[in-house]
Amino acid sequence: MMTFKHAGDRGDLIASHPVVKAMTAGQPTGALFYIEAAPYTRVMLTPDKWNGIDILLKKQKYIADVQPWPFQKMVSVNLNDFRAKMRRAQNAGFGKDQSLIDWHLDAHGISRDAKNEVWLESELNPVAEVVINRTGPNRNPMHQYHNSAFPWHRVWQKYGKKAVFIGGKDEHEAFCGACGEVPYYPTADLYEATKVIAGCKLFIGNQSCPHMIAEGLKKNIVLEVWPGGPNCLHFRPGVYHGWNQTVELPDIY
Repeated sequence: MMTFKHAGDRGDLIASHPVVKAMTAGQPTGALFYIEAAPYTRVMLTPDKWNGIDILLKKQKYIADVQPWPFQKMVSVNLNDFRAKMRRAQNAGFGKDQSLIDWHLDAHGISRDAKNEVWLESELNPVAEVVINRTGPNRNPMHQYHNSAFPWHRVWQKYGKKAVFIGGKDEHEAFCGACGEVPYYPTADLYEATKVIAGCKLFIGNQSCPHMIAEGLKKNIVLEVWPGGPNCLHFRPGVYHGWNQTVELPDIY
């Protein structure tokens, strides 16, 4: 059985899975995926902070189990390897806008074409045509990933009656106060949120774990791009990058 280790935030873990899926293709069993609780990530992912990411990952055919990483345990693939390459490039002044998915793929010699396939599967919970998520309240400002030029009020005007908001209650309250009222749909964990995203026609959000889940499901997406670190740009049909007020807001059919 292949074993993988990752110490990223939850969105980073999701971004690594095109690598895991590609490297386990043809294997007789799914992989064992270790989550390392590291002090250098935004959230130190001890099991009490997983928020159901283990449930989501174990739903994938190429994952047999998800466990906390036993300190000094050897693994087949260290998914943290992307960090050294990414930091060298960014210290040299380039690669700021390269996708986290591409950093992972490049670090392990996997073709970037691997990210073009669906790499997450989920049951559907079609609560609404549009699902909105915007992370950031109560975070350090450097981890909010917001863009003041993104037209959230125009989003609300076009989709508000067709949408629900998923995420924390504090995130919902902040969104409604700044952008407009949207019904809140509470989800118990990330897998419950994934089912809601899988059941929608359009996901709208900032650079976050739910956005990375929507990309893995290959949903239509409008992304609030964070100018300070635009590392979630995925160029495919159905994805709209919101750098400013001119972002295209697609019609829903």
